[in-house]
Amino acid sequence: MERSPDKRMGALARVLARALDADKEGAEVQEDPRIDGGSVLEDDQSLDQVLNKVLGRTARVAAEKASAPAQLAELLAMPNHERETAVASQARFHTYSLASYTLERCEKVVFHDPAMAGELARLARTVAGQADPRECGGTAALADLEAYAMAMEANAARVGGNLHEAFSTFLQSRHTQDRGGADPDLSSRIDLLEASLRRDLRQFPAAFELLDRAERGFVALNDRNLQARVIINRANVYLVTRELDQVVENLRKALPLAQDPWLALIVRHNLIFALVECGCAREAADLFDSSKDLYLLYNDPLTVSRRMWAEGLIARELEEDLDKAERLLTQVMDRLTEHGYPLDAAVAGLDLVMVYARRGENAQVFRVASDLVGLFQSHEIHPEALAALKAVQQAAERQSVTSKLLAHAADRVRANQVRGNPAN
Repeated sequence: MERSPDKRMGALARVLARALDADKEGAEVQEDPRIDGGSVLEDDQSLDQVLNKVLGRTARVAAEKASAPAQLAELLAMPNHERETAVASQARFHTYSLASYTLERCEKVVFHDPAMAGELARLARTVAGQADPRECGGTAALADLEAYAMAMEANAARVGGNLHEAFSTFLQSRHTQDRGGADPDLSSRIDLLEASLRRDLRQFPAAFELLDRAERGFVALNDRNLQARVIINRANVYLVTRELDQVVENLRKALPLAQDPWLALIVRHNLIFALVECGCAREAADLFDSSKDLYLLYNDPLTVSRRMWAEGLIARELEEDLDKAERLLTQVMDRLTEHGYPLDAAVAGLDLVMVYARRGENAQVFRVASDLVGLFQSHEIHPEALAALKAVQQAAERQSVTSKLLAHAADRVRANQVRGNPAN
């Protein structure tokens, strides 16, 4: 599953509060405005000035936030060189709100189009670099935003398969974060993003440490949806290490935390697949039945394919209707291939191969395995997963495909598939 609807609604409020303090950075020290030893708030005139300043800033931030979508659309419609000139020369583009909104869009598209996500992250970083610290909560707040933009750029590189670039960009993000530290939300988000990279690099202790720290931050912020995302990510680490009992246990913990419908669907979908892998197909079927309304809320190609995929897997494992499993998994593999999800298509294809293997249809096993090898070769990606698929193809040619071989191939492909999994 993909997309994440998490909003950073609290961030601008924190920036606004810091912005009031940031005025002091550029102002000369004035005479202490206390009245007879009392607080400035005891002076009605001074209190009115503070309130007017707060209301003025609130109105400005609201206006900037409202105009951010149109401004981003305007910038994206420009050629690159015009966009760079516009951001550098036009003050209307120098706002925290525009940078923040651009990063929200980056988060939504990263699993569909990591190249576009990288471009959005770089744009957000440029906008943040042009913003006036006095209007955005100070230099520390902007440093946090720039660091988060770099982390999002690194995540886009990770999803696109460029782990070396992702690691290098994360180092830059951490270096920039040293100048910040004012926003606990962004700090925890950066930890969550880096944990995914550490998982893909198979640095599992570092991934768990980052996830633990991120979860503590989101618990302190009372953000249950982001806490659920941390737990989903932790389950994905266990999926790569093939500790399926831990995958199930963690996803069960995330179920009551995911309040957003999309995130709730992600948790349920991942748990359905984990239960099937653990041999608990009946429980997976019950969870699928109770999740149908959530699935039907979304009609994008990937979600529709994954709903059919879950149904096909359950039919296969319950062995109630292998013809139904074959039909559904064939459709899923074809749809995922058509819409540009080769890793998902490969895993679905291996699930289909298992149907044919149970029937003893070696010719069909060879046909599907050969199609998957061709798919991977055409994309020139994931050599480890390609090697696993070739092993299945060669075994099918010798009519020696085994369940163990298929499980090994699925593990290798799925380890790469996790990189493009939602909530990572």
